Amino acid sequence: MSVQEQWEEQKRRRYSGFHALYDYVMGILWLLVGLFFLLNKALGIEWMKSDPIIDNIFGFVGIAYGLFRLYRGYKKKYFRK
Repeated sequence: MSVQEQWEEQKRRRYSGFHALYDYVMGILWLLVGLFFLLNKALGIEWMKSDPIIDNIFGFVGIAYGLFRLYRGYKKKYFRK
């Protein structure tokens, strides 16, 4: 393996690690946003005057997207060979 190939492999590994960390952080944030929308009335947050149906839709979509981001960070399939 040449020096250039080693450098490219190291760069791919570093990118993959940072991208996985980014996916984990964004996944957790989206999960929290989804939970906030689902539980805002139960927590007694009165400043958010919205329809409960819209809250449920945003909540479930946020949780689904957060789980997807966590899964993508776990799989780390950023480079196709």
